[in-house]
Amino acid sequence: MPHLEYNIQTQNAEHAEMVLALLMPYNFEGFLQEEDRLKAYANQNEFDADEFEVFLKESNLSCTKSSIQHENWNAKWESSFEPIVVPYIDNPQIFACVRANFHPKNNDAKFDLLITPKMSFGTGHHPTTFQMIQEMSVLNFENKIVLDYGTGTGVLAVLAEKLGAQKVIAIDYDVLCYDNTVENIEANNCNKIIPILDSHCKNNNEKVDILLANINLNVIISELKNILEATAQGTQILFSGILIEHKEIIYNALIENHFQNIQIKSKENWLVIYCTRG
Repeated sequence: MPHLEYNIQTQNAEHAEMVLALLMPYNFEGFLQEEDRLKAYANQNEFDADEFEVFLKESNLSCTKSSIQHENWNAKWESSFEPIVVPYIDNPQIFACVRANFHPKNNDAKFDLLITPKMSFGTGHHPTTFQMIQEMSVLNFENKIVLDYGTGTGVLAVLAEKLGAQKVIAIDYDVLCYDNTVENIEANNCNKIIPILDSHCKNNNEKVDILLANINLNVIISELKNILEATAQGTQILFSGILIEHKEIIYNALIENHFQNIQIKSKENWLVIYCTRG
């Protein structure tokens, strides 16, 4: 099966993470991050190369393209996957450890999250996921209905159940993410998570108490109407996947849609936003 390999030059690990976030809307099957480059792989028959190369030109990214045979990129990526530990916000103790099944359990972590890496976005390594997990440490999930929009690996949904949620709806448009979420639900012995394959934020007219959306600026803004319909007054919301340079854009959009108690933090040029539904 013919595949394309895009070899994108990156400045450092932080820049590579930023580039990776920008590539998520495109139909790539896998990524491999190296010291000074990010390799992105796509099925040549299912990928719009012309559209992506316009993006590369507009983004001033240096990149080479080659045609290769299919490889097990997941296996390559898994071999470099390391556990991530997330401390409490104001406490050096470990709130959560995100690890794969080939890592030993971290007995110092309050919550052990077993996430099999399958190239889905959300292992905890990216600053957005790290911040979302950390902010979840100060929210009360006990007996709450939670919606995790853009669930990726399902890591936030799994943590929400472990924190006491009575039901968690985990939505993602990507079938690979959906399948990976199902695997990770089973690996963590969760039984209150409902995975849904969909591109929109919705919950069948049942209002949620907490909404988690670690996705990207454009999707969040385009889905604000659906987010309002899925939530009730006072619903607590965490947004991430937004670059610090877009702080004013997202803040103004939230104000225009009557969100309240807006609190914005950042880590490595990425924002995490807490707010409530007005």
